[in-house]
Amino acid sequence: MIRKFITRFIPFFTLIEREVARNKRVLGQALIAPFVTASLYIFIFGYVVGSRIDNIEGIKYIAFVFPGIFTMNLIMSVFGATSFSIYFMKFGKTLEDFLTYPISYVELVLSLIANGMFRGICIMLALSIVGLIFGVNSVAHPFILLFYVLLVSFVFGIMGLVVGIWADNSFEKMGLAQNFIITPLSFLGGAFYSISMLPENLRFIAHLNPLFYATDGIRYALTGYHDSSLLLGVFILGAIGAVMLALTVYIFQTGWKLRS
Repeated sequence: MIRKFITRFIPFFTLIEREVARNKRVLGQALIAPFVTASLYIFIFGYVVGSRIDNIEGIKYIAFVFPGIFTMNLIMSVFGATSFSIYFMKFGKTLEDFLTYPISYVELVLSLIANGMFRGICIMLALSIVGLIFGVNSVAHPFILLFYVLLVSFVFGIMGLVVGIWADNSFEKMGLAQNFIITPLSFLGGAFYSISMLPENLRFIAHLNPLFYATDGIRYALTGYHDSSLLLGVFILGAIGAVMLALTVYIFQTGWKLRS
């Protein structure tokens, strides 16, 4: 029975291995951008500006802002990894062959998301080096950090897939999603401030932003501080991930923008 179970999932794990291997070929290039971006953000906002700002919630500003920078780079990298993966499969006319593989659509989708989750783990390690360079080397809850990195990578990896499918053969559509949705929501999600600093009548806006819960969870994992209920945040992110997964599987089943 065990052998039968393992044999059943060999094609699925083979696809994951293929996606991870393809990712490894551009891993250096993929890690340079978030490493440099995070270093600049933490230097300007955490080191230069932060030296003139008092502690926030009893936490040194550079340590408070680092989780926000961490989350922004994680989301951008994972979102870009999965969206460009499906986009180039469409562009290179290999997607239709991919859809004919003798495994379920759920497994096909999850194999693509595994690419983003692998990228997320690599980004976590790269940004840990940035934290060490700038003296932000404390991790209050390492296992919770790993959990949130995987959860956030899963959720925004699926979103990247949907955008990559929607984009057809247009780089402009890819840029629209990142520049006008992901980036603004990142800045409005408490990356550089605590939502307790907002006027009370505006705080509900932050709670409508899913990126806030990603930032809040990673901030708790790194510093031990959080602005909102962690259980609520995990529930919201998990619910978004489940809905997006169901939507993506449905897109694969119907072939919307996948088959020419």
